[in-house]
Amino acid sequence: MKELLYFSTSDLMIQVNYRAENNSIHYFSHRKLTVGERVIVEQYLLTNIALKTDYYKKHPAILNYLGINVKLIKDLNQFHLKNTIKALKEKEGEAEDSVRCLINESMTNYYFEQIGSVILELRNSKNGLPEEKRLAYKNQLVELIDAYNVYSERQVAFEEVLSEELLSLIE
Repeated sequence: MKELLYFSTSDLMIQVNYRAENNSIHYFSHRKLTVGERVIVEQYLLTNIALKTDYYKKHPAILNYLGINVKLIKDLNQFHLKNTIKALKEKEGEAEDSVRCLINESMTNYYFEQIGSVILELRNSKNGLPEEKRLAYKNQLVELIDAYNVYSERQVAFEEVLSEELLSLIE
């Protein structure tokens, strides 16, 4: 069994090997370990890695630190690169979502104001509208409401927007 382990608190890459023939766990690090780091690493190896093996079932059992393996620096750099790319993609996704929400909110507000302007025009022309003008107002409102519904979370129907009095003017 051979595994790579990363300890984020110490920015430490460890390679662990278990050899069943001599019941031993050997490990390397990408840099020199402090005494505290070594204690943490060995505790982790004995409580997590050793349990996956026959380490506690056979005697003798050996835990051995073999020192620095400079090849692990490459693995550590690749690990950091993958995490950086992953974090950038997540931030990019968050930014895209934020921009999309901002655009939707702005467009919803814009179409809401446009619908309000048409309704005010309708209210100001209560004296009766020619057929051509009524149809133009109705078509304009239908288009604006459809556009509003594209960007809004709450969908509204044409009949919800106009009062009965205004509906009677354009129907």
